[in-house]
This record gives sequence, structure tokens and C-alpha cells, in this order.
Amino acid sequence: MSTAAQHTAPTPPPMDTLPQLRAALAGLAALGIDTRLDRLEEDLATTRLDQVPALAERYRQYVRRNTTEQAVAALRMPVSASFAELREKKAAAR
Repeated sequence: MSTAAQHTAPTPPPMDTLPQLRAALAGLAALGIDTRLDRLEEDLATTRLDQVPALAERYRQYVRRNTTEQAVAALRMPVSASFAELREKKAAAR
């Protein structure tokens, strides 16, 4: 069983400051999702200051996208159920 199966669907944390954004990204690790913290730091180091708000929004969206009920439910899905769902979709597409 994955560690993601042991967690409930989170609500996105506050992400109004860079420390809050970093904490939100770090929190994804509990769900087994890549935190992208290293990438954020690299991007911040090379992004022009006038482009920082757009960069922050991109990372906020990453957190939101990965903490929806659907995303967390997909992470919790057993592998056998995931394969069964894929087989059903494949059969329906024929």
C-alpha cells in the first residue's frame, strides 16, 4: 500500500508568500508527489523580478492541481483498480 493511501485529501494551504509557497510544495511529499522545491529555487534564481508573480502562480497551480480530491483519489487507487479502469476505458474506445 502506498503512503498516499494513508492521507485524506488536503485543502491547498495558504500560498501568499514565498515561505508559504515553499511549505505548500514541501507538503506534497506526504502524498508521494514531487515537491519541485529544487526547481523552484533554480527558477527564482534565474527569473527577472517582474516575472516572479507569474512564476509563483505556476507553482501555486501545481500545488492546487495535485491536491484536488480527484488527484488524491487517483493516488490512493490500488494498482489493480487502476488497471481495471484502464481496461474498461480501452474497451469502451473500441
